[in-house]
Amino acid sequence: MSPDPDNIPANWDSLRDRRAADEEESAPPKGSDSEAPGLPVIALVAASWADLVGMLAVCTGALVALLALGERPALSAFPWAAALALAWWGLAAAVLVVVRQGTPGMLLAGLSFEQPVRTGRVPWVLAAALFGVATLGLAGLVGARSSPLRLAAASDLTTVSEE
Repeated sequence: MSPDPDNIPANWDSLRDRRAADEEESAPPKGSDSEAPGLPVIALVAASWADLVGMLAVCTGALVALLALGERPALSAFPWAAALALAWWGLAAAVLVVVRQGTPGMLLAGLSFEQPVRTGRVPWVLAAALFGVATLGLAGLVGARSSPLRLAAASDLTTVSEE
């Protein structure tokens, strides 16, 4: 069964111009101090929770794989499973920040960055997302204008739109 071409977004596999993003200044974006319209604070909290759930899913999968192999997961297996989950999330998030302008949790919550993230800022975006996960989403309560993700990426946050 072939997919319907009318239901596939036109830019599903597009990379925005990376050179233009790398040449931009590293200053945070200009804008008003008011909250971005249509960007609820709950979406920022949901992005952190979605990243956490993604990590927990990989951690659980690693422990279930141990059970499937006939081994009983001991307490010493939990840090290894957590490290595997963190490594998976780091790789997936780095790729998605470059390709789709958002971490896995941001994209699941319907958020992305308006502009492509400069290559040098990707580690800072990942650190800001991990900070959001570590605070269980409380970092998102400051709003979109003061969000650690926005400041780390030097790009405003927007909702993901179907184009």
